[in-house]
Amino acid sequence: MSNEPSSVRALEDALSPQAKESLKHLELLARRRVEGFLQGMHLSRRIGISTEFDHHKDYQPGDPLKHVDWKASARHDRYFVKRYVEDTALSVRLVVDSSASMLQATGGTSKYAQAARVAACLAYLALKQKDIVGLVLTSAGETTWVPASSKDAQLVTILGALLAQDAAAPDNVQRCLRTILDRAARKGLVVLVSDMMYDPAPVQVELGKLQAQGHEVLLFQLRDPTEEDFPFNRWVEFRDLEDAATKHRIDTILLARIYREEYQGLVDAWRRWARKYNAHFVSFRTDEHVEKVLSEYIAFRTRMA
Repeated sequence: MSNEPSSVRALEDALSPQAKESLKHLELLARRRVEGFLQGMHLSRRIGISTEFDHHKDYQPGDPLKHVDWKASARHDRYFVKRYVEDTALSVRLVVDSSASMLQATGGTSKYAQAARVAACLAYLALKQKDIVGLVLTSAGETTWVPASSKDAQLVTILGALLAQDAAAPDNVQRCLRTILDRAARKGLVVLVSDMMYDPAPVQVELGKLQAQGHEVLLFQLRDPTEEDFPFNRWVEFRDLEDAATKHRIDTILLARIYREEYQGLVDAWRRWARKYNAHFVSFRTDEHVEKVLSEYIAFRTRMA
């Protein structure tokens, strides 16, 4: 039996050494210019001094002479000053659905466990780049906020919060996103990790507002194989994970086709929204490896960037 403390083993389960190894060469690049003041690896909206040239402007009294582009000035017979775009830190807000529906676990792996791994891996990538990362664990029962930070201890803080949270109570994603909209003065990347098994319209309204405010929205949907495939062919009693008192005994033979169409319709609704708002939408099953899903997505994101 291992003498390793259970807390350490739990942390490694959320972000294993193998996961770190597979992700260590990847970079989570911003898709749009970001706002910030820390030194990072993303293009900022703020004009400053860096190696990334942005544009010329006419020389004005008071502009430092070291910024004058003498070659361009000689060609056009007037003085031009070089302007640059600062490299800056990306602000990443991880929003993880911790409602009771995330407890569904085919093969022993719950949707919440996989959501925690997605959040842990993204936090690791962002903090490795000296970016700023915050975490929100949202449900109607209790919402946990981990303030954004780029400090060395932030990864341990985020992992601890992910592992301490128990999926419970109905979802509360809409209200949480509205709070982020009100609180977030700094534009950045908002990542929603959820099964998205709720009425999409109210949540999509809040996500659209975040996009309009200047944030990038990234969606990760977790699909449980049993919920997706609905492999039943007899009378089955179903219990609502978000309301234990609610039970339904159903003839699944009659229901199966309708259920699968409804389920696929929900996934398609999220895909259509993502295309309309130019948001990336990553949908995967809980029996897939998170590191592989993230590696493939970030490779795609890098090509697009």
